[in-house]
Amino acid sequence: MKRLVFAILGLVLLSPVMAAGCAAPPQPPPGEEVSSCVICHTDKDLLKQTASAPKEEKSEATSGEG
Repeated sequence: MKRLVFAILGLVLLSPVMAAGCAAPPQPPPGEEVSSCVICHTDKDLLKQTASAPKEEKSEATSGEG
């Protein structure tokens, strides 16, 4: 009997938590720009400006006479 009461009590307590997780995220006010990673990572011109070529480093242990 105790297990049944605890199971029902657990479901009652967990249901608001699960319902809150399913809610849609709040939308920004109209006219305000959305700040997200997607905007920066999909802006081709910005990516070209901030991109840098990787530097190739040669170690002394692997270079030189064989």
